[in-house]
Amino acid sequence: MPRYLTLFKYSPEAAKGFLKEKAAGREAAVRKAYEGIGGKVEAVYWAAGGEYSGAVIAEVPDSATLAAFAMVVGSSGALDAAVAMELLTSSELDRALAKAISYRPPGG
Repeated sequence: MPRYLTLFKYSPEAAKGFLKEKAAGREAAVRKAYEGIGGKVEAVYWAAGGEYSGAVIAEVPDSATLAAFAMVVGSSGALDAAVAMELLTSSELDRALAKAISYRPPGG
C-alpha cells in the first residue's frame, strides 16, 4: 500500500477538544479512523508549536481513498489546514527516476 505523510492543524474548537481528550485519546481515534478505510497508521506525532498540530504517517489503499477520507475529515471542521504527500522509498524513487519523461516548460 502507498504510504503518506499528512501534516494537519486543528481548528481552535478542535484544539479545545484535544486538550480534554489528550494525545493518547486522539491517537487512538486517528488509528481507528485509518483502519476504517483499510489503512494502517505507522506513527502519529504531535507538534508543540509551529504551523501544524501534528503529523500522521500511514499506509492507505490508494489516493482515491485518501481523498475521500480527507474530504470527510475536512468537512467536519476539525482542521484549519492539512497537506498529504506520498512517501517513496529510495528504490521506488530510483525506479521513477529511471523513467524517460519528455517535458517542455512554458515558453521553452
